[in-house]
Amino acid sequence: MPMINEATEEHATSVVPAHQTVGGFGIGMINGNLAFAVPGLITGLEVGTALGFTDSLFAFIIGGFLLSVLGILTGLVGRYNRLTSYMTMKFVFGTKGANVISLAFVLSLLGWYGVNIDLFSEVTLTLLKQQLELSPPAWLLEVALGILITMTTIWGFKLLEKVSNLFVPILATILVFMLYHTLTWQTEVINSEFSPVILSFGEAVSAVVGSFIVSVVLMPDFTRFARTNRDTVTASFLPFLGLSSFVYIVSALAGILLMETDILNVMLTLGLSYFAFALLIISSWVTNVVNLYSIGLGLNALFNNISEWKLIVIAGILGTLASTMNLLNAFTDFLFGLAIIFTPVAAVYVVDFFIVQRKSCYQIDTLDHQPSFNYTALGAWLIGVVFTYLANAFNITLLVVEALDAFAITATTYYFLHRLGLHQQTITTNILK
Repeated sequence: MPMINEATEEHATSVVPAHQTVGGFGIGMINGNLAFAVPGLITGLEVGTALGFTDSLFAFIIGGFLLSVLGILTGLVGRYNRLTSYMTMKFVFGTKGANVISLAFVLSLLGWYGVNIDLFSEVTLTLLKQQLELSPPAWLLEVALGILITMTTIWGFKLLEKVSNLFVPILATILVFMLYHTLTWQTEVINSEFSPVILSFGEAVSAVVGSFIVSVVLMPDFTRFARTNRDTVTASFLPFLGLSSFVYIVSALAGILLMETDILNVMLTLGLSYFAFALLIISSWVTNVVNLYSIGLGLNALFNNISEWKLIVIAGILGTLASTMNLLNAFTDFLFGLAIIFTPVAAVYVVDFFIVQRKSCYQIDTLDHQPSFNYTALGAWLIGVVFTYLANAFNITLLVVEALDAFAITATTYYFLHRLGLHQQTITTNILK
């Protein structure tokens, strides 16, 4: 199938050519779509109703700023090397060591893919039943969306960029309409069942950071197409601080004024049933296209003898099957456990590129000479993962935000382990002389 192979050539295992680079606005819009997804709206509702408007506003801004800074660091690694995050990990963790981490990434993203489709089917069934008195089988909705997502993803980054540029303004318009109805709402709301989530300010900032930390770690997948460093900055600040904060503020206001933490109930109360349906379909579609795109890149790094479009189809089938198993509740803890690996991984490859390599780009033609396992990187990553688990279990925090704690601990550990390794290597060389 030469046309499909040509259309899906995403340089999954090679350097992106200079003539295929694009501006930062388009790249930022890809992650910007994720801000309008249902989990983002829920985050805004929960933080807003827990802290009140003023404190939640500061939480949104601080969390978004931290995400943007981290996104610039990880994004620049992709921009300089023009490689995917999965290929970068082969140089950092070793050719075989990276496969372990890549597999965990793929499993985590497949899980989120299934959960997002499961969430889509649940909310869609509720809307169809309330508004149109229709009750199609859940599996039919999940399979239909799975096919749509898979076919869109096959055509790769270029189509993803175009779809994002088209849909973000539509989603933003729906949110503006929701904001207008919220601010002009006159009916007094008395909700005896209203029970907001209890959050401290630090936990609220952690929730904001956690909502996008996976996207931050996988930034090289998109910023490898960035034309300049300034485009990388734009691609990070636009979604993580700009668009996401807008979504959080709108949903927080709605939740506070309506005394409601369920996004579907909020939109139905405001009379936005059809807008809710449009928002749900578009956001679920684009969110999972981004997930499936990264899954395809990860599988390509593991099985580079299989065409990427075939891997995307396989991943789409697996993700859709996962969604039919009602994983929304049972899978949450497992997903959290897998997601914990992301932040330490980013810390290791950022330190490796900027400090250890001193921004010396990784060379594809030297990959065969890379060690199978970089035990220094793997050891630092493992320490970061263990620390994150323990910090979460015992409510330990150094920098208020757990993700920042994990990043700082892992980065520091990797730096000192590397320096120790260099010192030992120098001693060995002197003895041999």
